This record gives sequence, structure tokens and C-alpha cells, in this order.
Amino acid sequence: MRKVFFPLAFLGCTSLLACSFQMRAGSGANEPNNNQAQPGAKPAATGAKPAPTVKQGPVRGLGKRSPGQPTGPSPTPSNTATVDPPPPPPPSGAPIVSGATIFGSGTVDATGFKGNIYWVDAGTTKVPALASMTPVGYLFTKELNVAPQAFTSGFPGVDAARKENFAIRYEAPLIVSEAADYDFRLVAEDGALLQIDGTPIVDNDGVKSAPGEKTGPVHLVAGTHVITVDYLQTTGNVALQVFCTKANDVERICPTHL
Repeated sequence: MRKVFFPLAFLGCTSLLACSFQMRAGSGANEPNNNQAQPGAKPAATGAKPAPTVKQGPVRGLGKRSPGQPTGPSPTPSNTATVDPPPPPPPSGAPIVSGATIFGSGTVDATGFKGNIYWVDAGTTKVPALASMTPVGYLFTKELNVAPQAFTSGFPGVDAARKENFAIRYEAPLIVSEAADYDFRLVAEDGALLQIDGTPIVDNDGVKSAPGEKTGPVHLVAGTHVITVDYLQTTGNVALQVFCTKANDVERICPTHL
């Protein structure tokens, strides 16, 4: 990410979080080889073939899912507290939008998302490497629920005439009260990527002529995670919606406190 310092409390949380992923494929630790005969045991038959050696698989990140359900990564936060962060002060440097837009406003929300705004070149077809870019402005929103529509307001206070060829990186603390399986559904026009603790969960990238959607499973442990949604808009209508479904529950626009 670009070297811009934000005194936001939840961005402090972002820098302090250490994502630890434990994954297992295979049966665990190797069993010791004991060649000593046990009392009363029958000798092995002459010419019997030795048991094949079982090789352990690589360590991979798989979420703990219900039988028959797709597996997913299992991000583990280092911070297990589930207390809402205090309201952060506004960032310094680039300007904050001065009016309400469908993508957010200038009102800081400690439990919502902070959006970093970027300009992109015409002809861009994928979400660029936003971590290496410098934001041109900021905005804030409670949730990501931009239904398919035309974008006419631009970004007042930053560039009200800019209505296409931009990207936004949204970041927020994602507080999980108890461990559970989740499915995240990402609707976007054009492209969007969703990560939790730096782990890719949903890839819905690419320029589209109509809103597209992708879904990804994940097992979330209790604690404070960081959710990141990168969004790309080129031309035409816009759309960006993040839904989540807890196991055995109904789908909803995803809040930042699960």
C-alpha cells in the first residue's frame, strides 16, 4: 500500500494485526517407527511386503465447514478482542469528500468503512495494485450497498466531475463475536475483490457490461479481523454490494460486526 499515514484507530488495528493461518492436509505428525517385537506378538511372515510410507501433505488453509459444503480459508486474527473501536479522527493529506455520494460521505463512522479514492487510466480492465498507489481523496460509509445505477454526483470536494475511471479501496475492522462458517457474496460492476486479513475470499474482478456476482466461503474465528474490498469502475453504470450469510442463517448486507 502507499506510504500514507492515517490516524484512524482501525487502521492502527490493521497494522497491528498479524494474520496467522493454520491449515492441515494429511493426518498430522508422523508416527514413530517401532521395530521392537511386542511380547506375545506373532512374527511377521517371511517375504511379507513392508507397509508403504505415507507422505504428509503440505500445510494449507482450509476452513472448518459442514459436510458437503465447500471449504474456504480460515483467517485467524492476533487480536481476539471484540470491542468496537473508538471513533477515529479524519485522515490528513488528501481531501475528504464534502457531500453525500452513493459510495460514501465525509462523515467518519468508527464501525463502518473508510474508502481510499484513486484515479485510474482509461482502458483499465482489472483492479490495479492499489497498495502501490496514492489516494486522491477519502470517504466513509456504514456498509457497502451500492445497487446497480448510474453514478452522476462524482466526488464533491475531491473532483465532482469525475464519474468514471476510478477505484476505491474500502477497509474496516470486522468484529466476529463467535466462530462460524460464512459465505460472502460480492456483486460488482465493474470489478471487485474481497479480502479478510489479507486472505482472498471473493474474486469478482474484470470489466463487465452488467452487474456480476461471485461467492466465497470462509471460516471466521472470534476476534477483530480486517475486511478489505477493492473496487474498479471504468464506464457505464456502477454497482458494489457485499452480502454475507452465517451458517444456518439468512443472507444480509454484511455489517462490520458479525
